Amino acid sequence: MLFLIAFLGLQLPAVIGSAQAEPQTINLVQDSNYPPYMHLDENGPAGIYADIIREASQRLDGYEINLKAATWTRAIYQVENGKAHALVGTYFRPVRRPWIRHFSTPLATEAVYVYCRKGVAQPDWAYPRDFTGLLFSNNSGFATPGAAFFETVDAGEIDLVEEEIAQENLRLLQIGRADCYVQEQAAVESVLKAEGYDAIDRVRIVQNETAHLGYSRQWPKQDAETFIRHMDAVLKDMHTDGTISSIINNHMSNSNAPAKTSDLEKGACQTAKPC
Repeated sequence: MLFLIAFLGLQLPAVIGSAQAEPQTINLVQDSNYPPYMHLDENGPAGIYADIIREASQRLDGYEINLKAATWTRAIYQVENGKAHALVGTYFRPVRRPWIRHFSTPLATEAVYVYCRKGVAQPDWAYPRDFTGLLFSNNSGFATPGAAFFETVDAGEIDLVEEEIAQENLRLLQIGRADCYVQEQAAVESVLKAEGYDAIDRVRIVQNETAHLGYSRQWPKQDAETFIRHMDAVLKDMHTDGTISSIINNHMSNSNAPAKTSDLEKGACQTAKPC
């Protein structure tokens, strides 16, 4: 009897362990060419948001996070059609992206500026009203320029062309094929420096935008809610304990980007719902 009890005692943990549920796989997708925030390198998805996601995954029990990178238009398609659970790095755009059921606790805050060819625009111009009659470029699928901008485009007062990545859009300005471009400061300044572009001015700030995980409405609510709640809590903790600030500082110092990291991280839980 003593042997039997000892045997059962030795076997019980193994039985319990075998009954534990497998981790739930969560598929996330980010942009493949939006450094320093999101890009793809030889090791896979990289950038500020990839590092935030990887650190968050270490703090989440019961989940296996699968992060992939694609062009932004492809990433949007995957989330909109339920082929991925969430879009990494989306701005808070509930009207323009109704297929997102929930915008997460912000990952960080990005500073969005208008860039134009030299001599085209003035810093005191109101955006977008005073920019009518100009030709803007934009990243394909990006909602960065804002709702008022796209309303002006729809009214035929601003012309718009789209290229896939920042490098291609900024080249249009440099060679005089487009007038202006609206994009995040660190993402643009790194390209200007790398390419040596000297015909482009940073004209004025548009606004600060918070970046989020945007969860697909195609993900059944009963399955999504628990993960969303846990991930939001982890992201808030990472803001509180300084982890996100540290990740941003590390990337910005390595890329020599001019944007102030304090401005990028500051107020990340005050400037957009639903923090």
